[in-house]
Amino acid sequence: MATERDNAPENTAIIALTRNGARMARTLAGSFDRESTLFIDRRFREEGDAGESFDLPLRPVVERAFAEYSNLVLFLSAGATIRLLAPLLESKQVDPAVVCVDDAGSFCVSLVSGHVGGADRLAQEVARRLGATAVITSASHAAGTLAVDLLGREFGWRLIADSTTVTRASAAVINGQPIGIWQGAGEPGWWPHQTPLPDNITVYPTLEDLAASACAAALIVTDKSDPLDTLLADKITVVYRPRSLVVGMGCRRGVPVEELESLLGEAFEENGLSPECLAGVATAEIKRGEPGLEQLAERHGVPLTFLQAEELNQVFETNPGAVTSKSERAHGLVGVWGVAEPAALLTAGADELLVTRKKTARATIAIARINFDSHQRQVER
Repeated sequence: MATERDNAPENTAIIALTRNGARMARTLAGSFDRESTLFIDRRFREEGDAGESFDLPLRPVVERAFAEYSNLVLFLSAGATIRLLAPLLESKQVDPAVVCVDDAGSFCVSLVSGHVGGADRLAQEVARRLGATAVITSASHAAGTLAVDLLGREFGWRLIADSTTVTRASAAVINGQPIGIWQGAGEPGWWPHQTPLPDNITVYPTLEDLAASACAAALIVTDKSDPLDTLLADKITVVYRPRSLVVGMGCRRGVPVEELESLLGEAFEENGLSPECLAGVATAEIKRGEPGLEQLAERHGVPLTFLQAEELNQVFETNPGAVTSKSERAHGLVGVWGVAEPAALLTAGADELLVTRKKTARATIAIARINFDSHQRQVER
C-alpha cells in the first residue's frame, strides 16, 4: 500500500493572513530546517520578507498550495481552514499534511493527513518552534500505541496490505485486542519510545509461535515472499517489506541491463525473496561506468556501491567460510578472487550469505541480508 506521497519532495507552504500571523510565519520560516515558502497577505508584508505576497481572496492561494506542496501551515482558525479545504480533500493517502495555528499562537492543530501524511509530526515541530501547544487527535497518538500504517516508515519499509486490512488491524490495536509481531528482517528500532510496548502487543520469536497464538492481528516484517494466507488464515495480517537485501554482482563488459535484471529476478524467485526488499547493488571498482549495472540500480532506485580489489580479496582471508567460490581466472584477469559474494557480504556488513554465487555465462550474483547492528555501529563510529 505505497502512497503517492511516498516519493514526493518535502516542501512546506506557510500562509499568513493577519498581522500576528505574518509575524509568527516569519519566525517559523526563519527557524525551519525544512524547505519552505512564505505566503503573506500583501497588507502585512515587510521589507526583506522572502517568499510571495498575495491579495485576497485567500482561496486561490490555498488551492495552489494544496496542489503543489506536501505540507501546509496556515495561520488561520480551524473552522476557516476546514471551509477552504473541504472541496479539495481526496484521501489521506494523497492529501498534503495541513496544520493550522490560531492568531494568538497558542495552539497548533494537526488538521488533515495528521497520521499518514505527517501533520501530527509537523504540528509538534511548529508548536516547539513557536512555543505553542500541539493539538493531535489521532487515536494511536492519543493512546500512545503503535501506528500500523506508520510502522517502519522512517526506515523506508513498504506496507503490503489493502486499506481495509490496515484499518481493521489499526482498530484492533486501538481497541486493545491481542496483536502479534514477528520480524525476520529489517531495522530493529521500530519502537522508538522509552516505554515498553503496550500490554496487548507481543513480539514473537518465530512466525510459527505467532501463528499458534490467539492474536487478532499479525504484523509481519519480512523480506521473504512466501505466502502467509494459510499459516495466518485466522488473523488480520499486515506485511512490511524492509530494505534489507544487498545484491553482489559481477559481469563481463557490456552485459545489457535486461540480462542482469533476469539474473536478479531468478535469484530472488528461486530463494523466495521479495524484490521490494532490495537495498543496494555492490560490485568491484573496476566495474565503475558499466552501463548495465548502473541502469539496474537506477531501475530499482537503490545505490550502486563499488569496492576496491583489496577489500574484496580480504574477505577470502578473514572469512573464508563465508565465500563458496574462489576464481583463479578472475584473479589473473582483474586481480580479484571473486566479486559477487564478497561484495554482497561487505556492503551488507554480514558474516554469511543468504544466497551463494549464482552464475550465467556473463554474470554472477550473490545476496546477503543487511546486518543492521553492524551498520549502526559503523554510523556511530
